[in-house]
Amino acid sequence: MTSTVSDGFSIGVLADRTGLTPTLLRTWENRFGFPAGTRSSSGHRRFTDADVDLVRQVQELRAGGVALGAAVDAVRRRRQRPRESVHAVLARDFPQLVVQRLGRRPLVAASYAVEDEALARAERPVVLGTFQAGDRFADQRRRWDELARTAAWSAVIADFDDSLPADPSATPARCQLAEGSPLRREWTVVTVSDSRAALVSAWEVPGAAHAAPVYESVVSTHRPAAVAAARVLVEAARVAGAEPPAHVGQLLDEPGPESTAVDADRLWLRALTHVDRG
Repeated sequence: MTSTVSDGFSIGVLADRTGLTPTLLRTWENRFGFPAGTRSSSGHRRFTDADVDLVRQVQELRAGGVALGAAVDAVRRRRQRPRESVHAVLARDFPQLVVQRLGRRPLVAASYAVEDEALARAERPVVLGTFQAGDRFADQRRRWDELARTAAWSAVIADFDDSLPADPSATPARCQLAEGSPLRREWTVVTVSDSRAALVSAWEVPGAAHAAPVYESVVSTHRPAAVAAARVLVEAARVAGAEPPAHVGQLLDEPGPESTAVDADRLWLRALTHVDRG
């Protein structure tokens, strides 16, 4: 009898699809109860596409230097609550990333650097961003129209209004932020391509009414972190009605290479140039 999707598949198939061995997966199961899968009526352990995704998430965290037990725990926590905040996911799963409190000017410079590098490389990356309010995106719309034109897929998530309404079918997809979402206080730019990745992630720290805004920020070319941020935003875009093409999920599922020191240098020099120009 032919197996259906509901039947699942064996640990051997799970191993083939994740690049691991059945022996290693059984070791993980014995030590951590992961991947759990389900028991068929005949008593055999069966797995699904969801298990493939979970194992790949553990692999990404391991590639970023996270211990196996901690990686398994992190992936389990992701299943228990919605991933609605880029910065919270980075703080939870990538504690080694340096966090700085920055003003608006250096964050704009870092964001422009990430965007400019995506345009210059012409590698058709996935380009994603969050703007706290729709009018802030409107000020940058010309740049993002060009980013979207040259990207494999692009989406912007913000609190849009009547002057520029949300439109998840537009290019870039304009996705409405849900009421109460932590993303309403976040500022994010993420690019992921086959060969490199970068991100700017920040949340606005509450301050005095007339004080200049200050943002707790992460700026990084660490690929697993950029991919984790991209997944949060793709999920938020889907909730808002956008339909990312299949190759977006495939790109985020592939391990991919880490950015080189040369790539990082190019990015930071671009950022310094924008800071210097004010």
